[in-house]
Amino acid sequence: MSVGKRYKAFISYSHRDQDFARWLHRQLETYAIPPRLVGQDTGHGPVPRRLTPIFRDREDLAATRDLTASVREALAKSDALIVVCSPQAAASRWVNEEIRTYRNLNPDGIVLAAIVSGNPDADPETEPGETCFPPALLEPGADGAISEPVAADMRRQADGRRMALLKLVAGLVGVSLDQLIQRDHQRRQRRVTVITGASVLLSVIMATLTLLAISARSEAERRKAEAEDLIEFMLNDLRDNLEPVGRLDVLDAVGAKVIEYYDGQGAVAMTTDELGRRARAFHLLGVIDSAQGDLENAYEHFRIAYQSTSRILAVEPTMGERVYEHAQSAYYVGYFAWRRGDLDTAELRFGEYRDLAYRLIEINPDNLEWQAEVAYAHSNMGALFVAQRRWLDARTAATSALEQLRTMAADRPDNDPIWVEVSETLAWVASISEITDGRDAAIATLGEQLALYESGRVDATDDWRVRRSVIAAEYALARLLIAPGRQTSAEDLQLALEILEPASLEASALIAHEPENLEWRLIGVRQRLWQAQAELLAGRIEAARNAYVAATGFMAHEAWGAAEGARFAVSRLHASLIEGRIFAARGDLAAAQTSIEHMLATLGQVDDWSGAVDHAPYYYAAGANTLADVLEAQGNHAEANQIRAEIVRRLEPVQDRIRSDSAAELQYARMTLEAALSSAE
Repeated sequence: MSVGKRYKAFISYSHRDQDFARWLHRQLETYAIPPRLVGQDTGHGPVPRRLTPIFRDREDLAATRDLTASVREALAKSDALIVVCSPQAAASRWVNEEIRTYRNLNPDGIVLAAIVSGNPDADPETEPGETCFPPALLEPGADGAISEPVAADMRRQADGRRMALLKLVAGLVGVSLDQLIQRDHQRRQRRVTVITGASVLLSVIMATLTLLAISARSEAERRKAEAEDLIEFMLNDLRDNLEPVGRLDVLDAVGAKVIEYYDGQGAVAMTTDELGRRARAFHLLGVIDSAQGDLENAYEHFRIAYQSTSRILAVEPTMGERVYEHAQSAYYVGYFAWRRGDLDTAELRFGEYRDLAYRLIEINPDNLEWQAEVAYAHSNMGALFVAQRRWLDARTAATSALEQLRTMAADRPDNDPIWVEVSETLAWVASISEITDGRDAAIATLGEQLALYESGRVDATDDWRVRRSVIAAEYALARLLIAPGRQTSAEDLQLALEILEPASLEASALIAHEPENLEWRLIGVRQRLWQAQAELLAGRIEAARNAYVAATGFMAHEAWGAAEGARFAVSRLHASLIEGRIFAARGDLAAAQTSIEHMLATLGQVDDWSGAVDHAPYYYAAGANTLADVLEAQGNHAEANQIRAEIVRRLEPVQDRIRSDSAAELQYARMTLEAALSSAE
């Protein structure tokens, strides 16, 4: 350490908070004090242009029993101490020792707190795992008085990072927060005006920044820092302001100009921070391309971002922030490869994303956001496997996601959002396990999901989204109970009706609450159609008709007519099936035949069901069996037998990959066909 060198501040932090400490160090050293404040006399002396240097490096502490001489010297020569406060910092021997040493060496020094996690109001005695202030921070000073530390709360629900950063800057330079906010806001507003005014001005700004590289070394460093401060603003704050209002044109210009600036610097000479900003610019362009439906360019931009974050990670492989950034790059490349039909690349990148997520929780096991990344990574793999009909792989991935979410939820209070994710993942696992493990396994998993709602862990009382999930779970369970169709036991049929009848009232309330919401309307349609199916099996034809009429009433809304996608198409098929079966049950065979033939007109042309819509085999087999029953009732036995033989031909090759109701229809076709052939013999 050079003799006489002083530091603007010393950052004290727990090893668990090193990623945040790096971010804070970079933000403080690159923050340009508003020019109108520079030079003003304050209680801390004249306001400087920049807060440099700031001391952060104490990586050699882990191998020693006492503070090193270099750290003690840095503490003695620091104008201020910034304590990164978290439950980990509160329990850290070194953080507490640095606070005490700083106060001993600098009785009049500035001590500031930056809260990143925990609860500043927690009682250390009764809530030791929640308190974030290290005990040394609250110890009496030389005069015996205990003073609350000046705290900048970085948490989203408090000051947020930007405001908290300004609090720290104000505390370090000795100006009022209001004064700094006003000057900073004026400067940032001027930037917004310049950037959004015209893309030509962006070109001028970035071209000017590029030319600064030929200035004198000290001037170039200062200008470069200002340029990167502007770029950081463009990629974060400006994006946050423009993205919600749909200004994709300006965002596109921002990303392009940032890339132009860094391309002018030469990729080989870039620091990891510069490579990171360049990667974020390509990421921004990818997001814009995606919003505009340009999948090819989106994929290419995310791929270039991936290359940059890969280079960064090679240099800083143990830094959590870098691992996280590359994990996001891997995810986006995988996702857009999937959308382009490149499933091999999608699986490769999703696998990399999963592995990086596990590395994150090795770095910091207590980071909830990183724990969630593990669950999301498994979910992505599962979704890809479902799309490929790789059911066993999908079950493994979905179960892994569920286990991770359960681990995260174990210590969380009731109604924590993580419990909602657990419940919804249970529904997904049930859907997959119906194919891999059978109807009983799926019923057990859905029962677990509904028990979670009933336990109070997830309260649906005032949350319409959760109420929708409850209805979906109920009709999914009812569908499985009556999946054997004509072979459904009286007990299962009664249980299904007991579930569906009260659920119909809840579905109506859901739609009445927000009539334009197509997702909720779809839930109501599905619930009523499965209720109609159960009523038909119970022989209650008029009750079935009433449920069907309610479903078609929900479908009569103008928004439904324009709805597209497989889920809506499947519901229309289901309505046609129920209509045909009601006609048949009432003895109107001609009308029943017309309805079913209309439904089968499209599905009847499909020869390979392995890649078809998930439930399409059921609607084909159920419709075809119903049509065969109608033809038999009309005396057309030969044609009915041909239809049943076709059902067997089409579904037998995929019988290990179809759902339980489809399998029941296949079994009914076999049995009826065999009985007809035996009778003929």
